[in-house]
Amino acid sequence: MDASPAVPETSPSRLRRLWGVVKWVLFALLLVVVSHHGWGLWHKVETHDVQLHFGWLAAAVMLYIAAWTPAWWYWRWLLSAGGDEIPALQVARAYFCGHLGKYIPGKAGVILIRAAMIAGAGGTFVRGGLTAGYESLTTIGTGAAVAAMLSPWIFPKLPQRPGWEWLSSVPGYPYTVPLMVIVVCLAALPLTAKLFTRLSSKAGGSSGTADADSSLLESSLVAQGVSTQLLFVGSLMVIIGWSVHGLALGCIIRGSGVADVSLLDWPLWTATIAAAISGGFVAIFAPAGIGVRELIVVESLRNYVSPQQAIAVALLLRLVSLIGELIAAGGLWPFGAKIQIDAKNKEGATP
Repeated sequence: MDASPAVPETSPSRLRRLWGVVKWVLFALLLVVVSHHGWGLWHKVETHDVQLHFGWLAAAVMLYIAAWTPAWWYWRWLLSAGGDEIPALQVARAYFCGHLGKYIPGKAGVILIRAAMIAGAGGTFVRGGLTAGYESLTTIGTGAAVAAMLSPWIFPKLPQRPGWEWLSSVPGYPYTVPLMVIVVCLAALPLTAKLFTRLSSKAGGSSGTADADSSLLESSLVAQGVSTQLLFVGSLMVIIGWSVHGLALGCIIRGSGVADVSLLDWPLWTATIAAAISGGFVAIFAPAGIGVRELIVVESLRNYVSPQQAIAVALLLRLVSLIGELIAAGGLWPFGAKIQIDAKNKEGATP
């Protein structure tokens, strides 16, 4: 009896495997470059003035958790606009548990985890995934805009590089630059809302109408779309969240031993953390933006504090964010068990 012929590997499958290799090679190179750069900065001077103050670091953890509240509440609004009325604690639970997915399996895992948990809370998987993607894009886009608006406060702290001398002129326009960014963002809002609606329509149409989840999607989120007003209000909420992120970074700076910390530097803190988190998200080859986020923080702060303190702040920011996400996810996790118990009770009560 002849053996069955081997099925040739499809081109998309080969591309996925190739991308997996390229991604890890790029990530390894990034870690080498960032580690070498950090090592050189740490040993640039002999004095190491890093002293940890755990009270400030604990405050940073609490502020970090609170800073994500506008983002997950905006996600809840998106779900509600599509017809999924999910309790706030369930949305927060899915949001913070999804945060941990950016480490393993990676950034795409964030969306899948959140969508699955929304489906488990009584929503629909497709809508949960789409709206989670919209929230992520809104949050990261808003973060990039915040960093650009506050660039007059961050550029004076950047190291001078050959060919980048023109950046020194940016602080001379402390109001012009933010105004220009605001105008561009307002002009982009309607286009972004239309893009979200079109993506919803394509996702719903490609899924087919036989599936109940897909038919619900087409009858609600696709028909209604994502309004410009909802996107605008959500963006304003997320901007508030970024400002709280800035306060969290300020507490980390104080917790690393920097004594002369002033609230007048709040714009610098906010611009730094917004640029770091947004930049880490864009670097799709780096799980959780590891390396990219740290590099942005160090380069933004190395002239504001000592090089050693800048490195300490970058590492502490990673630690604070991970601890905050673990605390939030762990604290909210038991609420999922209540949903399962309630669902079983309803099934048992059904005649």
